[in-house]
Amino acid sequence: MKMASSKFIDEPIDDEERALMEAIENGETVPLPQEEVDRIRADIMSASAKNITIRMQLDDLNGIKKMAKAAGLPYQTLINSIIHRYVTGGIVFKVAV
Repeated sequence: MKMASSKFIDEPIDDEERALMEAIENGETVPLPQEEVDRIRADIMSASAKNITIRMQLDDLNGIKKMAKAAGLPYQTLINSIIHRYVTGGIVFKVAV
């Protein structure tokens, strides 16, 4: 998998993520079957999940909700996935010097 070189947080980290972002933006995605959504939710919740409260900019929250709807996921599941990818090194923030 080829990694993209990016200095911006909102740019895709690799070719797979770029393709997914383009598909969402172009309306080419289809919702996941409910069974798959339930399985993903159960997997996330079974990993000793803890409820938290966060404050987000309204535009960011609306953007996340739009992307989650296009992917057929609850927006909380998408946020959880993004955080998980960051914690496990799948998303890296680059600091400009």
